[in-house]
Amino acid sequence: MTGSRALIVVASQTQGLLLKLLLEEQGIEAACVDALEPAVVELYRQPADLLMVEGDSSAPQVLAELRRFSPAPAILLGSAERAAAIPLPNDAQWADPADSRAVVRDAIAVLERRNAPPTVSDILKRARILIVDDSATYREFLRAELEEDGCHVVAARNADEAVAALEDGGLDCVILDLVMPGTSGTQLCERFDRFRRRRGLFFQIVILTSQEGEDRLTASLTAGADDFIGKSQPMEVLKIRLMALLRRKYMVEDHLQRMLHPVPSA
Repeated sequence: MTGSRALIVVASQTQGLLLKLLLEEQGIEAACVDALEPAVVELYRQPADLLMVEGDSSAPQVLAELRRFSPAPAILLGSAERAAAIPLPNDAQWADPADSRAVVRDAIAVLERRNAPPTVSDILKRARILIVDDSATYREFLRAELEEDGCHVVAARNADEAVAALEDGGLDCVILDLVMPGTSGTQLCERFDRFRRRRGLFFQIVILTSQEGEDRLTASLTAGADDFIGKSQPMEVLKIRLMALLRRKYMVEDHLQRMLHPVPSA
């Protein structure tokens, strides 16, 4: 586990130092603080790969604040009774601090999962995707395929509906057909590209079309598309290429979130 880093946030100095020692025996760098404010300062200095937080009633709020600086998985330290009373996000789990070595084993398992390359499903579960296609049949087919992997999908049948969806914000990717009523897909791609550049947005634009010639590829990428995929390709190819685009997008956004956040006071 060399290279991984954990942040321990517990009121008990004894408990925190014991966990720190046991983690460091396993090659995991660890920092230990006793409250939210020094934890935020510590994360600003260096993000963590794992958050270990005291599981009291304020734990969800503390965890939400810490994840503004380091969107890492979390282990909450508390009894089974507390676990039943406090809801947690999907990437957080409970561990009983009475067995410190078991807590460390849990930490190692979490870090091993985190350090593994993300799967297609891992990335797509985070995604909000706009499908722009005038074919209702294909829109619903594509929606069903992406929602099966956990995507949040918005569908538009023409340029006006697509622009309205973009105005609502929060999209990660637009999948656009080249053949659209009233406008060409390349014209709409240029419009989307201007929209994101003016507003400093980072959503990806993917052309998905049955017109797969090299001239269409060149025109689409010149118009601002980030990728060009033929509809004759297997669905798994589309999903893998979406994963690659979105993975880079999320890495940049997570980095900017940390860089642009105001420096907290010590």
